[in-house]
Amino acid sequence: MDRSRTELRTATIGAALLLMTLTACGQGEPAAIPEPPADGNVLDLADVLTTSEEQDLSSLIDEHNASTDAARVAVLLVENAGGPIEDYSRDVATSWGVGDEGADNGVLVVADTAERELRIETADGVREQFSDDDAENLITDVLEPTFADEEYTEGLTEAVDQVYLYAEGREPVKEPFDWVLFAWVAGIGVLVVGGIIWWIVAVSRRRRRETDEEIRSAEQSDPELRLTKEQRAAYRTYRWGHRGEDAIRNPAIWLPLYIANPALYSGGGGDSSASGSSYNGGGGFTGGGASGSY
Repeated sequence: MDRSRTELRTATIGAALLLMTLTACGQGEPAAIPEPPADGNVLDLADVLTTSEEQDLSSLIDEHNASTDAARVAVLLVENAGGPIEDYSRDVATSWGVGDEGADNGVLVVADTAERELRIETADGVREQFSDDDAENLITDVLEPTFADEEYTEGLTEAVDQVYLYAEGREPVKEPFDWVLFAWVAGIGVLVVGGIIWWIVAVSRRRRRETDEEIRSAEQSDPELRLTKEQRAAYRTYRWGHRGEDAIRNPAIWLPLYIANPALYSGGGGDSSASGSSYNGGGGFTGGGASGSY
């Protein structure tokens, strides 16, 4: 009888220890914070974007950064954050220094593809315009449906555009326009405006592709030519504003002129020191933003 009780007690203790071990293993360790990307504002550790898609998304962020200081956006895609995505996103945003130093204008968009979780981490300064409710709506209306359909590029592109719109005190156009039901003329007007906006967006993306192709072609022709992130952003801004016959279309020719006179050959019309990078020593990440799943 005593032996049976001893064996039963031993089996019970063993089962309890096994359960504790399995539970601890299930919780896992938080994933290590990766280094920020050496070039660009997008890090795809989950390998869901093509190289071209990653470059286009990073170029879009560069263009926004060159035109406004209202926000600085970075994107991180991981296979497994290894813990609560809120804690992980806040730690990464702080470690990377997303945003401008002293401005607290950083925004980090994170996707955990293993757990199918999403997070928009916002610094305190940018929350004055881009509120937590706005971040939640963006996740619900844009990121969740596109990620569920594996349309990662479409979702991230629209999300980046909307973050900068909100940060500048504007809001994205809501569709459909349910309130336009009674006026046939107003409906035609909406179609015309929509067509114009589509045309502008299409032209903008086409020009960005053309400019990036000019950079790639110049670097292939001259292996020693390597533009920095800031120089790439400045060249894109220059080419956006200079489309005539007198425009310089070769980055190898443009670069020494830009180095000699950045204000003249950036074409930004604003602060000539504006950088395309979103990592400028920013901080102020105290838990703002929103999370979701898909």
